[in-house]
Amino acid sequence: MSLIIKHQNIKRIVFPAFMLSASFVWGQKGVNDSVKTNTKDIDEVVIIGYGKVKKSDLTGSVSSVSAKDLAATPAMNALQALQGRAAGLNIVTAGGAPGASANVTIRGGSSITQSSDPLYIVDGFQLDNALNVINPNDIESIDVLKGASAIAIYGARGSNGIIVIKTKSGKKGRTVINYNTFMSFDMLSKKLDMISSSEQFVKYQYELAQLQGKTTQWSNVFDNSLGTDTPGFNAGAFKRIADRYGSVAALDWQEKMLGGTGLTQNHNLNVSVGNDKTQAFISYNYNKQDGLLQNSSETRNSLRANINSELYKGVRVDFNTMFTNNSVNGGGSYSGMKKILLQPITGGTLFTDDQLFNTQTFPDYSALDSGFDTENPFIETQASTSNKKTRTFVANAGIEFDFLKNFTWRTAGQYSWTNSKSTSFSDQNSRAFLTDPVNTGINGNIANAESYRYQITNTLNYNKTFGEKHKVNALIGNEIWYEESEGSSMRLIKFPYPNFGLDDIGNATVADKNTDRSSNSLLSYFARVNYNYDNRYLITGTFRADGSSKFAEGSRWGYFPSVAGAWRVSQENFWKDHKINNYFNDFKLRVEYGVTGNNGISNNLWRTNVLLTDYPMNNTQGYPAYVTSTNWGNPYLQWEELRTTNIGVDMAFFNSRIKLTSEWYNNNVSQMLFQSIIPVSTGYSRQYQNIGSMRNRGMEFTLNTINVKSSNFRWTTDLNISFNKSKVMSLESGQLNKTFSVGGSRTGMVTYYATVGEQLGDMYGYVYQGVYTTDDFNQNADGTLSLKPGVVKPSSGTPKPGDMKFAADNEAGDQFTRKMQKIGNGTPDFIGGISNNFSYKGFDLAVFMKFSVGNDIYNATKQSLSPYAMFQNVPSEFGNNYYHLIDPNTGLATTNLARLKELNPNEASNLWSLSNTNTANIAYPSSYYVENGSYLRIAQVTLGYSFAKEFLSKVMMSNARIYFTVSNLATITGYSGYDPEVTAASGVTVTPGYDSSTYPRSRSYVLGLNLTF
Repeated sequence: MSLIIKHQNIKRIVFPAFMLSASFVWGQKGVNDSVKTNTKDIDEVVIIGYGKVKKSDLTGSVSSVSAKDLAATPAMNALQALQGRAAGLNIVTAGGAPGASANVTIRGGSSITQSSDPLYIVDGFQLDNALNVINPNDIESIDVLKGASAIAIYGARGSNGIIVIKTKSGKKGRTVINYNTFMSFDMLSKKLDMISSSEQFVKYQYELAQLQGKTTQWSNVFDNSLGTDTPGFNAGAFKRIADRYGSVAALDWQEKMLGGTGLTQNHNLNVSVGNDKTQAFISYNYNKQDGLLQNSSETRNSLRANINSELYKGVRVDFNTMFTNNSVNGGGSYSGMKKILLQPITGGTLFTDDQLFNTQTFPDYSALDSGFDTENPFIETQASTSNKKTRTFVANAGIEFDFLKNFTWRTAGQYSWTNSKSTSFSDQNSRAFLTDPVNTGINGNIANAESYRYQITNTLNYNKTFGEKHKVNALIGNEIWYEESEGSSMRLIKFPYPNFGLDDIGNATVADKNTDRSSNSLLSYFARVNYNYDNRYLITGTFRADGSSKFAEGSRWGYFPSVAGAWRVSQENFWKDHKINNYFNDFKLRVEYGVTGNNGISNNLWRTNVLLTDYPMNNTQGYPAYVTSTNWGNPYLQWEELRTTNIGVDMAFFNSRIKLTSEWYNNNVSQMLFQSIIPVSTGYSRQYQNIGSMRNRGMEFTLNTINVKSSNFRWTTDLNISFNKSKVMSLESGQLNKTFSVGGSRTGMVTYYATVGEQLGDMYGYVYQGVYTTDDFNQNADGTLSLKPGVVKPSSGTPKPGDMKFAADNEAGDQFTRKMQKIGNGTPDFIGGISNNFSYKGFDLAVFMKFSVGNDIYNATKQSLSPYAMFQNVPSEFGNNYYHLIDPNTGLATTNLARLKELNPNEASNLWSLSNTNTANIAYPSSYYVENGSYLRIAQVTLGYSFAKEFLSKVMMSNARIYFTVSNLATITGYSGYDPEVTAASGVTVTPGYDSSTYPRSRSYVLGLNLTF
């Protein structure tokens, strides 16, 4: 039973539900205690580039998430735990498969064609994909840096925003041991509504067969191979179907393939020990998630240790190391969802139900209809397997010492190494073998990749207070960053036997082999000055210079300055002495402006590469030759440039019982790095150039309230909401749009446009206007049909009742010519999350919801399920409502308008018929497949109980908590697919809202235990 709630008017219900939670603020002592100063809030520390500041002294735009917030979500990785909890941060996972990737953007990203992934900084060092790599139990805090003052200190690497992660470390005092564990039972949260009646399915198949001229093939499967020339074959078909299939149960493929229970288990153990001089921390995490689909799983082991020590007074050292070993079966995704949905639900007279499910029926069905392309998913997931193993090792070390009273020098370095191996193998039952047993046969792939990176950072920090009111903090530094990677891959075919899998590659044939190697480096110098006058006026100035090997000599250096200022109005005497301070106790204004860059392109694009090939001479192969690549190098390539303006307001009321942060930003990107198509007369087809510009502009709000606060009961609410609007300002000279096609004719295809003056995410296709009805035609004397004047003509041919009708797009407005029109936009108007936390004595309850409003989804899954081949199932939405052309009395197609009207009494609301014309039409990108993707999801509900201190002291524990969590409890949405949270590609902002056979998310029931000794 699905708990996804359909609601078309989600825009009307979002705000009242959120605002209600923040409408009540009271406590045991009432609001009169609000004039007291909340020193804890003032002293809260935020991690910024190469340092940290008190939150009250912050001049830039930063969103923070604490370890407590992350711990509220039992999750495989920090990506899942962070979703919806920080304003301006949008995380969309690519389905519910174990190990699935995610698209992470901050304020819409800063590029059209290049990566939008933010920079991840872990304990001062860059670590790619950190939210997937770091054990969430090891995270102390996450700070999302968004404004110019915060990101400019990282220069080139910070243009897409920065996520700064501080991990846990040892504490002074007694040894503390923590053990956290949870077990999750995962179940399918929703099933798509497909034809589920055997009788209805076989009747649908009969009509399809008649219209496609394949009644013999239909009979071979469903009518015991009865000859089509048998008297009464057509006229009696519907009665025979009813008699034979009226009581025949149908196979539920979704239940068979995804209806089980996946098990996730997590175990985390950490130990903290320390004295006044030295502190140490060590943790181990084991996480295993079994997917709903067989042979899909993820297993993660991670070990982390750090030590901090003061060797002498003013001399400190630190060392941090981490190792993770991750294994994903199934590739972290699944492209076969449509194959599950399209499977025939009865084998008719050809297969029993057991044969239909447990044998590879693909050869039999495809022999009867070449368009049939849906191999048995149960057999295929056993016959074609894949695995990716990734190992990551990271070691950081640093030393710092104080000198001359106000100076601190720090030298730190990092070395990281990553190795991955991806394998796949398809045996004799796989589709790859069955479609080409001679040339391909049993086959497999092996790919290895290895990379290493080092970073060395030197900083000098100066910190001094003059005359009690003037505080100066200055920082200068330089950094060296180097990365090298290499990889190789082999495609292997014609294994003689499947028994040994890829261990038998010596007996296989190498079909393809590739190697790749690259490196790049960055040399940087940076400086920052913070000035604080009397805790009222705050100024920050930053400058960074980056030199990148990705650009040619003369273009390598980019220079990135920023300036920010803040005024703590509430610290002024006129404010503190006024009665307004009794309830409005903190008010700060911030403004910042700065420049960052982006070099997120492949290496060596500034030079023209030469490729080794084979040149035959005298009909003999084996003569090496060199040819230029299709990409013409551009030595004048330079940095993309991002200019950022941010205005922020921080407010607190009633002793910080209500805190509100508001941000307005304007990000302008110029000199974008595009792969441009160039005239073939140059001898090349493409060249990277600095062309085009775009803008992201928006607002963000973060609201934190303590609604109720008494001796036994507490209720708090945290709400964040983000609005972002992109706009393409310019493209190549004379070019008004750039297109990006996603998908294929059988998987569902749509084209995205980046158009000058418009927002990113525009979907283009044809405007669907229902079907041609009998009212659109005249019946001629000879029985033929002719289209009435004024009715839109199709792009080609003569239409019939039941054919798909598309809106006219010519100047006269009377014909459809297949001119692309805008049919939707995948970018939301706003996103956010809200968390309500309740505690009563030892009990705690947390309810977390997240939402997205105003975005469209191109439901390519629905398009791929439209009827294009026999023996395949279709959604009930179509199967219950398609336009009937077959007269059940005769079993043959009719063109009589009166009879068609009788067969389709509500024809204006019917979907298209099963004619051959529509088999071609369904491949068109159409507005029919565009749906409202807005949603409000109850993402997690957790009920916990912490045992009393009196009991814990008897069993020698300091803390013990048990909890129960339901994840993905319910979703209010108008979207008909599995889940409205979809993404077309990781790290790309131009193609949002594309859903093609996405692995469905599960509903999880979690039991957890936290113990501290």
